[in-house]
Amino acid sequence: MKSAVLRRRPLAGAVFSTFATTLASPFSRTLVTTLSAGLSLGAACTAHAQDNEALPTVVVTASAHEQAVRDAPASISVLTRADIEKRPVLEMAELLGTIEGVSLSRGGNLVPGVQLRGLGAAYTLFLVDGKRVNSTSASFRGNDYDTGWVPTTEIERIEVVRGPMSSLYGSDAIGGVVNIITKKVGKTWRGTVKLDAVAPRDDAAGDTRSASVSASGPLIPDVLGLRVSAGYDRRDGDGQVNAPVNGVAQAGMPLIANRQYSALLSWLPAAGHEVKLGHDTSRRDHGGFILERDASSLSHSGRYGFGRSDLSINLDKTQNLVGTVTGQKNPNEARNDTVNGKLVLPWESAGHTLTVGGEARREKLHDPANVTGLPGTPGYRADPDIAVRQEALFIEDEIVLPGDVRVTLGDRYDHHENFGGHHSPRAYAVWHAAPQWTVKAGWARAFRAPTLLQGSSNWGSVSCGSATVGCYIIGSPDLKPETSTSKELGILYEQGRLAGGVTAFHNKLRDMIDITSRTSDRALAPSYANFKGFLPDGRPVFAYQNIASVRTRGIEASLRATLTNTVTGRVNYTYTDTKNTSGAKDLPLVYRPRMNANVSLDWRPADAWSTSATARYIGEQYLNVPASGVNMLRKGGYTVADLSAAFRAGQYTVSAGVLNVADRGTQRDVSADFNEEGRRLFLSLLARF
Repeated sequence: MKSAVLRRRPLAGAVFSTFATTLASPFSRTLVTTLSAGLSLGAACTAHAQDNEALPTVVVTASAHEQAVRDAPASISVLTRADIEKRPVLEMAELLGTIEGVSLSRGGNLVPGVQLRGLGAAYTLFLVDGKRVNSTSASFRGNDYDTGWVPTTEIERIEVVRGPMSSLYGSDAIGGVVNIITKKVGKTWRGTVKLDAVAPRDDAAGDTRSASVSASGPLIPDVLGLRVSAGYDRRDGDGQVNAPVNGVAQAGMPLIANRQYSALLSWLPAAGHEVKLGHDTSRRDHGGFILERDASSLSHSGRYGFGRSDLSINLDKTQNLVGTVTGQKNPNEARNDTVNGKLVLPWESAGHTLTVGGEARREKLHDPANVTGLPGTPGYRADPDIAVRQEALFIEDEIVLPGDVRVTLGDRYDHHENFGGHHSPRAYAVWHAAPQWTVKAGWARAFRAPTLLQGSSNWGSVSCGSATVGCYIIGSPDLKPETSTSKELGILYEQGRLAGGVTAFHNKLRDMIDITSRTSDRALAPSYANFKGFLPDGRPVFAYQNIASVRTRGIEASLRATLTNTVTGRVNYTYTDTKNTSGAKDLPLVYRPRMNANVSLDWRPADAWSTSATARYIGEQYLNVPASGVNMLRKGGYTVADLSAAFRAGQYTVSAGVLNVADRGTQRDVSADFNEEGRRLFLSLLARF
């Protein structure tokens, strides 16, 4: 029960007040002015009539070349632009959590982490247009930043591959890949402005407002094009939204404030060739921990009579302006520079499509607070920099066999400067048993190298709850890469107005890197296997170690049906069994719901009107699992339902709705628990030019 002292406010008045604030803010006025100025550089603005058309079922993430979803050698889901525009989206994880096989880790009210098939967020690789995004080195205590570097108006679709993809993308893709695909530069000038306001019924909860804009078009027709975008969103921090339990009221959600800017030039020097030069700059504030990211890229794509080539250079700099310890200011800077390329060679007469490619990556961290060596020892703070190099080669062959069977075989060899070489092979078969039936089966080995921090003995940080009397953790060059073996089998059906599928999966993760074994108890510390000694002030020192093995298995099911010409329904269900198999007794993993389900019903009563009702069920999950397996803390399952409607008048669309209609999951009892956002009303304006 919520505390009776919490005040409630009229939702309608609150949301209009918040929306007015959004419209009146200097940032929003700047966005609209920028868009108008940008469009005036080109031809007169024209209505973008195709925006609401269904996207072709073609994906680019599951293999090295474009394919229809039913042919793709992976379990893959696509979030379309229409899905993104249905409701305000502050963090992309909120939408990703509606896909089968995806769950969210939300401990301590952090921004949700995206987990694929029961594996933690660290095993999900994020890409933006195929370019790696990873802020872990700048924020080792919890990288909850990578789902929001791109303004939503710039996103065309999001492809989610569930299952290992290290054979193409290398380290970090053990669980799968989330690839954010941005809009292409238009052949005519076009633009989008989106304004959102969300007001909670509980006046102690924070308001949300966002504004984003994008525009693109030709500077020189058929030769040079430009795309620009900007976005801003803010969710105010909560007051006392949680009722006290045993005299203690847990904190609500913290302030989140983000802004992003990007620009892209597209040059077509000759038929079949495109050169792109892009730059993104972003700032994300999560509860006072601020990251700023600057990313530049230069790429070339070429199409020839014999095949296609892609080559790119990506320079990524992330600055942590505050550091990672509450109450201290210890800024750092991480760099991730990458060169990668691939060559796709179709051999149609033989039924082969061969892809070869490679990657060279250098990571560097400048961190005067944590890259210090051991405090009180010779050489302490002598060199605040650590760096590592990694190179890779990969090959993939898609073979078309008789009987409408496609087999994809691939392998990637990664060589890590500190941890040596590692192969990531994959085999996947797709059989179109009948025009409406498809069978998919795959096997893969994948790996994840220790992070820049985990693998360096020169990196360390305070831990065990205190910066002065707790313990100290360090990296270890003796670590081994984590490895996994995965299998899946799926059956898909698609005919007319009905489509769906069922997939079973099994993953086994070995040599999981762990730092949970630590204590501030100086008498007990030497009994720990990863104990490395004491600091001069007496604090015990512990190193990362390979100890854990994890097994995940489960079932994913989905169904989509066009019930009438105006009504469409979708439902998906995920059952996941995740276990830490390292000890004498198998134990569940925290923040892994055993069951998730999503249902949506869309009704378009007229061309100008659309309505939507959705419900998502988050099943029972564990919040804390002691190594003894005794006194495990559970959170019960709950259902969150949303209602929305939209009206389109020409180039404008107005949307409104109620989120979390029944106000479920809103109480946080202990520190390991989390809040769902309570009942709230939203109002959105989308304008296309």
